[in-house]
Amino acid sequence: MQLFNRRNLILLLLLVGTVLGLVLWKEFGAAPPSVMVARAVRGDLAQHFRTNGIVEPAKWREVRASYPGRVMAVYVHEGDVVHAGQSLARLDDRAARAALIRGRAELLDAEQSEASASSGAVLGPIEAQVEAAQADLKVAASARQRNQYLLRQKAIGRPEFDRAEANYEKALSKLRALKAEEQRLRTRTLPLRQQAAQIRIEQARGALAEAKNQLEETRVPAPMTGTVLVRPPDPGTLVNPGSLLAKVGEISHLRVRAFIDQPDFSFIRVGSPVRITSIGFPGVVWKGRVERLSAQLTTLGKRIVGEALCSIDTGDDPLPVNSNVDLTFTGREMKGVLLVPVDAVYQTDNHNVVYLLRGGKLTEQRIRVGASNADSIVVLNGLRPGELVLDDLSVQPKPGMRIRPRLGHSPAGS
Repeated sequence: MQLFNRRNLILLLLLVGTVLGLVLWKEFGAAPPSVMVARAVRGDLAQHFRTNGIVEPAKWREVRASYPGRVMAVYVHEGDVVHAGQSLARLDDRAARAALIRGRAELLDAEQSEASASSGAVLGPIEAQVEAAQADLKVAASARQRNQYLLRQKAIGRPEFDRAEANYEKALSKLRALKAEEQRLRTRTLPLRQQAAQIRIEQARGALAEAKNQLEETRVPAPMTGTVLVRPPDPGTLVNPGSLLAKVGEISHLRVRAFIDQPDFSFIRVGSPVRITSIGFPGVVWKGRVERLSAQLTTLGKRIVGEALCSIDTGDDPLPVNSNVDLTFTGREMKGVLLVPVDAVYQTDNHNVVYLLRGGKLTEQRIRVGASNADSIVVLNGLRPGELVLDDLSVQPKPGMRIRPRLGHSPAGS
């Protein structure tokens, strides 16, 4: 019985020693994993974002139809160099020529009406009537004077004298009425007719100028000296007001029209640097800056975007006009902020945490973060400069976990 108790005691001691040995080996004997860590440093954070754009000349102008018509001939091709005013095509000009003839006839008629009104020709009839009334009054006055003498001599009776008196009053009243009408014509009607004639002249001149402009536009003149970017439609094509006839630009100086989504547009400023790449030129980079921003947002497909015009300042290879390019903008920049790598920040129970290295072990530390880019994130509080944090996605971290740290790259801007 005593032997059995001694055997059990020995077995129990061996078991306890084995378990204790395993625990001590796990805690101190096994080599801890080698993992990457990063140092929290102060530096500058620049936020970048990408979008697309279209290459276009810095200076270009379109030619659009102002009148309906048919294309009769085309004189240029895309890529041709043209001079300002050079005819690019010819539209049917029959309607324009007919309008020009009508305009000239209307102007001539209006000028003749104005000349007639200014010369006083409208007063001719009333002046003749006044002259005749004055003659009639002179005859009536002479008869009246003679009858007055005969009445005093009792050579005529009273009735005959009264008839002569009535004829005189009638002639005098008629002359007064005609002179009043003449005065009215001179002071009111004649100026109104002159004014109406002048208005007709202005209208006729405007119609004539419009006809001349319409005839000139049938030539489809180049709006500037440059390269034809869009040629006129083929002969026989019907065009309506607003239809694009041609596009001419200076391809020696190009720029990019970029389309920036609404959340990012507020971070762009005139002068912000931009990096330009194209899938047609692998490995080639062009650099430029934002020259101008649109005043309002527009809809582009399902996107709400703002437009930015960007210069192309450097780059050896010329980009084709109308080619699609990718742009990387530098938006908001923050100076002297505390940074850690983006991969060093974990989320636990809806909180942002990092795993600090203290005494060879990981310690969970809650932090508050701010802005970030593809590489780094700003730590607002909960961390001090110089502290080491876990930066290894291959490790499943746990508080108290022992590790062998390998210092990796510090955040960008350090």
